[in-house]
Amino acid sequence: MGKKELIVIIVIAVIIAGGGLILALNQPETPAGQGQLGAEYAIQGAEHIDVGTDHIVYNSNPPTSGPHYVDPAALGFYAETLLDEQLIHNLEHGQIWISYKDADDSVLAELRKIQSQNPGSVVVTKREANDAPIAVASWGRLMALESLDLAAIDQFIKANKNKSPEPLAR
Repeated sequence: MGKKELIVIIVIAVIIAGGGLILALNQPETPAGQGQLGAEYAIQGAEHIDVGTDHIVYNSNPPTSGPHYVDPAALGFYAETLLDEQLIHNLEHGQIWISYKDADDSVLAELRKIQSQNPGSVVVTKREANDAPIAVASWGRLMALESLDLAAIDQFIKANKNKSPEPLAR
């Protein structure tokens, strides 16, 4: 192979690599609620704190990481709100937290069903502070839904369960 051919090959390789980089950088970021896996959030640590201790402001709503209480919530379906600091510990264990607000009986029945089908990995709670009617959280990831989307929730659970510092979900 001559010097000219080698230069042509190098130029073509640089053009292809540069084009790929440009395409990758111009891909739009998927905001929460768009796409089946939600949005990724920077991890804010996994420090255990005492109940009532002041801590940093979380970078997502609901939170997906950060300072949290020592005891996680028992897995199950809750018609009441639990403390964010408790549920973050569930996320640290690789579990999925589904929270809801203003849900009708049919949505609640479906959320109960999701939890019962995933008894070792999903906790469902009421949470009026949500930005969206349904939020599905894992360690560092959040999917906000304006309405119930069973396929998206199922995909989120499968893709994000045990993607955490302490993968203990079953």
